[in-house]
Amino acid sequence: MKHLPAIAFLLLLSGCKTTDAWPPRQDLVEVTAVKPEPPADILTDPAAGDRYDSAIEAWGDGVRAAGMRLCRFYERTGMPAISCPKD
Repeated sequence: MKHLPAIAFLLLLSGCKTTDAWPPRQDLVEVTAVKPEPPADILTDPAAGDRYDSAIEAWGDGVRAAGMRLCRFYERTGMPAISCPKD
């Protein structure tokens, strides 16, 4: 009978939601990616401007995708008061 409180405590702990998983490292790398710098010839070369626009789009899409994956990760782990966009 003297072990009953310890057993009850362990049963309570086993019901807690825990996770040993971490978000993927690549998502953290992508979500903190540095914005591309505009090249010097962006003012004189229309093709350079187009390439820069594409680079900005790709950067933004990557940051957004990684942010969404991180949001879903934390949503799955039960983080309170989080609601990920469904788009």
